[in-house]
Amino acid sequence: MKRYDIANLEQRMLEYVGDIDPASKKGARRRAMLEVAIRLFAERGYRGTSMDDVAAEVGVAKGTLYLYFPKKVDLLIACTALEKLQWVPRLLGILTADEPAAHRLKQWIVAALELPTKSPLMMRLLEDPEMQAVMADIPDALRSEQKDAFPQLMGPLLKELAGDDHRWNDVELRDRANVIASIGYLGPMLRHVPMAAGMAPDRFAAIFADFIVDGLRPRSPSTQDSSS
Repeated sequence: MKRYDIANLEQRMLEYVGDIDPASKKGARRRAMLEVAIRLFAERGYRGTSMDDVAAEVGVAKGTLYLYFPKKVDLLIACTALEKLQWVPRLLGILTADEPAAHRLKQWIVAALELPTKSPLMMRLLEDPEMQAVMADIPDALRSEQKDAFPQLMGPLLKELAGDDHRWNDVELRDRANVIASIGYLGPMLRHVPMAAGMAPDRFAAIFADFIVDGLRPRSPSTQDSSS
């Protein structure tokens, strides 16, 4: 598996977000539009949010909003990219940190489970079939970034954790990386008390990560050190 270009991933996200530099009038206005739209999309869904609603809450004419975002789906794509920019660096930083592989994998699982609950638009996208259908039409480049980045970075981490004598071929390694990278889809379930058994989401996520990395039987400290 190739090493993914982290800087390129963040740059692509920024391209979809556009100029949101608060130092400029256009940048500040664009950011205000995106922040309002993120909240409305998360609360009302795609169909329930109109360009009129966004323009009215930002305090601009609808025509001005269309100058920034010619179509509502363009606005949704930019909103999605902006929200991702708030957590992509954290996840990528965990995967590439100079720490033991087992520790990094646990950190990544915890973050992947917690972040959807802290990202309202992401939560809506994960739970709302209508929003998922709309996002199926996002640009191929953005979809590829989302689909490939984390599995490609996860592969080397899993190989490091498994050790030199693992017997996974490239397909088996990719499948395992995809499974781990998909754990974030479980995040919305932590909002439900029966799922989390009354525990705080962060505690549930930490125990879940221990199970994934160490198994149900905790390893001794010496075994953990040697496997990391």
